[in-house]
Order: sequence, then structure tokens, then C-alpha cells
Amino acid sequence: MLKPIALLSVLGISGCVLVPNGEAVRALSLFDGEIVVQAPDGYCIDPATSRPSDGFAAMAGCALVSSDAVMPSKDAWITVQTGAPGTAAVAGNEATLRSLLATASGVALLSARGQPTDITVRSLMSRDQVVIVRFSDSAAAPFPGLANDEWRAFLDLDDRLVTVTVRGFARAPLQPDDGLALLEQAVYSLISVNSSSSGG
Repeated sequence: MLKPIALLSVLGISGCVLVPNGEAVRALSLFDGEIVVQAPDGYCIDPATSRPSDGFAAMAGCALVSSDAVMPSKDAWITVQTGAPGTAAVAGNEATLRSLLATASGVALLSARGQPTDITVRSLMSRDQVVIVRFSDSAAAPFPGLANDEWRAFLDLDDRLVTVTVRGFARAPLQPDDGLALLEQAVYSLISVNSSSSGG
């Protein structure tokens, strides 16, 4: 079982900037096809912001990042960050991770600036080997227009640690149930498409 300090070393996330594109992309292969990210209904991948070789994918309503006019009923900014092989840390350690995220060191991981005082944890839960945290971040958003509330899931995909985030927009903030539902949709879409592609 990983100790809290080991979990700390693999839970970092990447920043992002929203950059519109022309072509509508619904799926993206990471690490030369080792992992596939499938966008939820109404969402498209932003190829300009995503970094497949680094295991990072960003998604938003198709009309925001492509020439496709489709938008989801609940729109948000969704990211997937996949770690290197051997970083899996969640399955069997759900209670440890929940406890870590309730400490100052763990809360600092949720902050883009690494400042625990920026973060207010609203809820922590785990289900189906996925740990989910909802929090508010008082620091400046990664790009203008994002709301302060964020939903983040930690899970293992094969032997990799994966972080999935959902963050609404200030113009139409997500309600708690809507943010959680969208996060779960993104998580289980990720699990499903990779189970199918691997024959699992």
C-alpha cells in the first residue's frame, strides 16, 4: 500500500489554456495509443491545448473548441491527466487518499499554486475504486471565465494514475449534482473506451 508521501508524488496536475480550433475531434489517443480519451456527449477535444505525448487531454463544448455548433446541456471545462506506467495509486488505497486530501499537504495538491489556503474542500467520497473531491479555489482561474468550483476524480487505469477534472464557467456555474454527474460521465466513458480497446 502506498504511503501518503508516495501518493503526493504522483497526484500533480497540468495547467491549461482554452484555444479554439476548427476540426471537431471526439476522441484522442494518448501515449501513442496506449490510452484513449472519449469526449462526453456535446463535448469535443481541444487538440491545441491537449498534449497527447504528456498524457493530457482537454475538452469543452464543441462550439467552444471547434467549428461544430453542438453544445452540451451542461457545459464545462474537462481535463484528463494520465500518469506514467507504475503510478497507479488509488485502488486499495481509497481511504488513504481521502485522508490525505483532508490534510494541508493534500489540499495543496488541489491548488494550481500549491497553496492550501486557496482551497475549500466541499466533499470527499469514493466509489468503484474512484476517489472524488469537490472544492472551491479562490485563486485566479487557469483562464478567464472559469468558475471557482471544481470536481476532481482520481482513479487507476491499468498501471497508471489518472486525474479527471470538471470545472464550470462563471457565466453558468454548475450545480453540485450536475458537476458530479458530468465528472462521473467523463470517468466512466474513459474507463469504458479503454476496457473496450484492450478487449477487457
